[in-house]
Amino acid sequence: MKISDSSEKKYSILIADDNQNNLKVLSTMLESLGYRVRAATSGELTIQSVKSMPPDLLLLDIHMPGMDGYEVCRVLKSTEEYNDIPIIFLSALSEVFNKIEAFKAGGVDYITKPFEFEEVSIRIENHLRLKENSIRLQKAIDDLKNKEGMLIQNEKMAALGLLTSGIAHEINNPVNFIMNSVTALEDRINIIVSENRPPDKEMTGDFEELFTNISAGLTQITKIVHSLRLYSRNGSHKTEDADLKEIINSAITIMHHRISYRISLVQHISSLPPIRCQPGKLSQVIINLLSNATDAIEEAIKAGMIEDGTGRIILAADANYDQVKISITDNGAGIDSSIHKKLFDPFFTTKPVGRGTGLGLSICQSIIRDHNGSISIDSAPAKGTSVLITLPLTGV
Repeated sequence: MKISDSSEKKYSILIADDNQNNLKVLSTMLESLGYRVRAATSGELTIQSVKSMPPDLLLLDIHMPGMDGYEVCRVLKSTEEYNDIPIIFLSALSEVFNKIEAFKAGGVDYITKPFEFEEVSIRIENHLRLKENSIRLQKAIDDLKNKEGMLIQNEKMAALGLLTSGIAHEINNPVNFIMNSVTALEDRINIIVSENRPPDKEMTGDFEELFTNISAGLTQITKIVHSLRLYSRNGSHKTEDADLKEIINSAITIMHHRISYRISLVQHISSLPPIRCQPGKLSQVIINLLSNATDAIEEAIKAGMIEDGTGRIILAADANYDQVKISITDNGAGIDSSIHKKLFDPFFTTKPVGRGTGLGLSICQSIIRDHNGSISIDSAPAKGTSVLITLPLTGV
C-alpha cells in the first residue's frame, strides 16, 4: 500500500458480494470518493482476486455461495502475504451476523445494510489510515532495528580499537617465540649442512623441542585470530547452535592482556549444552562485562580499596534443563545504590569523561533481551559488583 492522501485515486478496494445491487451501490459510492474499485461475487473468486492483485482494503459479505465470508477471512489472515489487508464485513440488519466470530476470523470492522454514505466513508477512511499508520510504524521500527544494529557494531569496533594494542602484544609474543625457534632451527640445520654429518641425539632433541615451540606459538595465534573473528563478525542476524564455553573462552582470550595484569581470573564453568544464539553478540556482552570488571578493579587499586595484585574476577556458568546462568563477579570499586536504576540507560556512565560512551551496558541489555534473557547487577561501594545473565537454551 502506497502512503498517500486518501482523496487521490491511490487506494484500491475489493468488494466481495453476490448481490449485484449491493455491488453497484457500493461501487458508485466508493468511486465517487476517489477509490479504485473492483468486485468479486463468491468466496473463491474473492481469494483469487486478492492473490492476483492484493487490495488495500476488502469489503466482505458474510453470506456468499461456496465459501462464506468468515472462511474467506480466515484463509486470507492465515497467509502472511495478505494478513495485513483490513477486512470489513458486510451484513444486512435482517441477516444473522455473529460479530464475535467476525472479529475472531480477523475482521477489523463491519458495516450493515442498507449502506449509509457517511458511515461507509468514515469507516473505510479510518481503517485505511490505521493501515497507513501501521506501515509507517513498522518502517520506523525497522529503521530503529537497523540503527541499533549499526550502533552495536560501531560500539563493538570501538571497544576492539581500545583493545588493539593489547591484542597486538598477545600476538607479538608467540610471533617472537616462533621467530626465535625458527632462527635456532636454521642454525642447527646450517651446522648439519656445513659439517656434512647427520644430527646427533642432542640435536634431534633440539629439533623436537623447537618444532614443539613453533607449533605452540602457531596454536596461540590461531586461537587469538579465531576469537577476534568470532567477536568482530557482523552477522548480527545469524542465529545458530553454538558452544557457549567456546564463546566465553574466546572473550577471555581477547581480554587476556588486561585480565592477566594485576588481576586473577577464576573460572567455574560446568559442562554446557549448545545454546541457540548469535555468537558474536554474546561474545561482545562477555567482553564488555569483563572490561567493566577490570576497570572497576583498577579503580579500586588506585583508590586504595584493595592492594595491588589482589584484584579478582570470578566467571561462572552453569546450565539446567532449559536455561543457562552466567555470572561475572569482581572485587572492584563497586557502584552506589543511588545510580543502580540508571546503569542500563543509554549514554549513562560512571567512568571519567573520554573513557566510556555510556552505551556498553545498554547494548548488553539489548543483546540479552534479543536472546529472550535477562541481565541484572548487584553492587555496593568497596564491595565489588556481580552481573548475572540468564539465557534460555533455545535463545532467539
